[in-house]
Formats: sequence, structure tokens, C-alpha cells
Amino acid sequence: MTCHVRLRVCETDGRRRPVEVPIDRIILAGYSGRDRAVVQAHIRELERLGVAPPARVPAIYTVSPELLTTGARLVVGGPSTSGEAEFVLVPSPHGLLVGVGSDHTDRAHEAVDVAESKARCGKVMSAEVWPLHALEGHWDRLELRAWTTDGHERRLYQEGCLASLLDPASLLPEVARAGLPTTAGALIFGGTLPTLGGFAFGRRFEAELHDPVLGRRLHCAYNVIATGASR
Repeated sequence: MTCHVRLRVCETDGRRRPVEVPIDRIILAGYSGRDRAVVQAHIRELERLGVAPPARVPAIYTVSPELLTTGARLVVGGPSTSGEAEFVLVPSPHGLLVGVGSDHTDRAHEAVDVAESKARCGKVMSAEVWPLHALEGHWDRLELRAWTTDGHERRLYQEGCLASLLDPASLLPEVARAGLPTTAGALIFGGTLPTLGGFAFGRRFEAELHDPVLGRRLHCAYNVIATGASR
């Protein structure tokens, strides 16, 4: 199945132009840190919580394009879900585009099956994107942040530079080695940063990609609506 996502490409001169991109698969990269020792430590930490280690690192999962939204509301099946701030790579006729998004995941099911836990929740991304070619000279300086809101408290949930994650030039060959195309139709979530204090199951999630060199930001924010208990 192919879905279409409508985005706005933001150029460095301030121009914005609409683009509609066909998406036939969403690819989710996990354990995509550049420091493999840190990645292995994280895998061992999750093992103690009952999450099985991945068959390969980085781990590559796929979910239906129907899960993708740029909206401000995400309906989930239970209370134990949370977002993950990630950069997003979007193939287009104009070249690769970069957005910011959230790989929202069912944490209660993660110990049962990681791939299924990903497929149980929608994936949210920014409606605005940047051309990758405008970022390649300072990619590692881009800053990724997330905030979660629970009750009346909004707090910083994730923070770091993209220098700690595989960059597109390294990530795309890993996806190809997993047997998946990285060309038209394949939207890729590039992996996330450690949380600041562990998983939080909030009612609102926000993610931001900040470019300190060009002085601009991409945003993704949504309210989490839980309809039942996680199974």
C-alpha cells in the first residue's frame, strides 16, 4: 500500500514550497548510535528489563505507511506508550529531505516483541522539512530534543547532537544491507537518543530539530489519547 504525505520544504532563503511524497514503507532504525560500546551497554540494560537483544545492530524494523501522520493527535491502545525523538529521512523528486519525528512505541509490549511494539503505535513527523544537501556540511551540529508532559508538568525528556547517531551516509548502507530499498517510497526514522531519567508515559510529546548554524528549527508535537489497556 502506498500513502501520500504532504510536506513543506523550507529552503535556506526562507522560501517554502509544498511537496507531496508517496510512501510505501516506513523503516525504523534502532540502536543506531555511533559509539557501539554505548549501544551494547544500552542493549544489556534493556535485557534486564526483559527486552530481547536485536539480531543485528543497528536494528531495522518496518511498519505500514498508514501509521504516518503529521497531525497533532495520536490515538494509542493503552497507557504504557511513549515517543522517541528522531530525525526523519524522506526521499522525494527533489532529493532527500530531513524532518523531525517520533517513533511512538508500546512499551508494555516491547518485552514481548519489539517489532510488534513498533507497529502498535502511529509515527508522527513534522509537516516542514529541510533539504539534506543544506545540512551536510554541519550535520553533526544539529541538535535533537524532546519534551514530555504528564499532568501539568512539561519536562525535557531527550537532548543531544546528531553527532552521537549514525549520519545518513552511514545509515543508508545499513538499511540496504538489511535488504530494504532506500530509494523512492522508503521513509526512514533514523534512531533516537537516551532518555533523561527513563521512559515516561505522558499525555503530550514534543520533538525539535535545531540547526544552530542556520538558526532554524523543525517541530513535531502531539497529544496522546489512550483508549484502553495495553495487551
